[in-house]
Amino acid sequence: MKKNRVKALLSATMAFSVLFLTACGGNASSSSSGGASASASAAQSDGEPVNIIWGNYGSSSMPQYSADQDAIDYMQKNSNITVDYQADGVLGGEADMMQQIMDGTIQCVTVTTSSFNTYTNLFEAFQLPFLISDYETEYQVLTSDAAQAIFDQVGEDLGLKIVGVGENGMRLFANNVRPITSVADLKGLKLRIASSNMLEGVMKDLGASPVTVPYSEVFTALQNNVVDGEEINMTSIYAMNHYEVLKYVSEIGLYPFPSLLVMNLNYWNSLTTDQQDAILAGMDLGAQNLFSKYLPNYEIQAVAACQDKGVQFNTIEGDARQEFVDIATKTWNDYREKDSKIANLIDMAQSLQ
Repeated sequence: MKKNRVKALLSATMAFSVLFLTACGGNASSSSSGGASASASAAQSDGEPVNIIWGNYGSSSMPQYSADQDAIDYMQKNSNITVDYQADGVLGGEADMMQQIMDGTIQCVTVTTSSFNTYTNLFEAFQLPFLISDYETEYQVLTSDAAQAIFDQVGEDLGLKIVGVGENGMRLFANNVRPITSVADLKGLKLRIASSNMLEGVMKDLGASPVTVPYSEVFTALQNNVVDGEEINMTSIYAMNHYEVLKYVSEIGLYPFPSLLVMNLNYWNSLTTDQQDAILAGMDLGAQNLFSKYLPNYEIQAVAACQDKGVQFNTIEGDARQEFVDIATKTWNDYREKDSKIANLIDMAQSLQ
């Protein structure tokens, strides 16, 4: 079972690499080699040197950290930008950093799309259950014109600039009561969920009892049976040691948990074109490496660590999965009616399936 699970992840990684190279053509190499060299001297001489304070609430052991470091390395080598990067919630939680980035007290943050839910419902479109269930599709969606239209609208409304994308891991079910093989198995389970009115409604429709627990407190909540389980991703199960207090992991491709790299819009507009280009190229390089390398490799390590601790895995598929899909996707129509940009994103994602 362990060998088959790891083999499947390796196959998915190879498939994504082929897809990525096909989609990007020569762009990836030009942004990290020839194009970088051509623009470096111009960037160094254009505008005053700047130092960017960049905060990330997430753990420095997560794949997104490695992607951010690639972006920083590129920017510092190809422009007159230096970066003061603070991970592990040093600058506060997501809500704190959202306020700081809007106030302009820091210049850049790595936050999840769910951190915007207080301000807009547009980003909930990326987490509609079963709309995006694999990383190949997600990368295409996040880098699409439909996604950019949402980024631009939210940026204009909140005074922000979305300069890059990332991902924390596809969501699944994990618990201590029983393997989830059908909708009936969720009935009555107290599941910790990410804070979202949309997700709370979906989980109730599926029969679970959703509970909101701060991310940093989930381990203790599982350990003390405050919750029976969680909808979560493999990366967090590994990075936060949840595998020490979990028995069952049921994979289903529930929804992704995207990260966004965000800058204060006024600060962005104060930068030179060369500085902006270096930032965008660096962020793009980080995203490429995250989706094609860091994230799938980290998940292989995560699965191995879980199985070494005796965690049991199963995959919900076929008719059993379709039962979940039929219930959860009723939410899509509700969100289509909220905004035409959400409707366009849903159509775009469906066209890839």
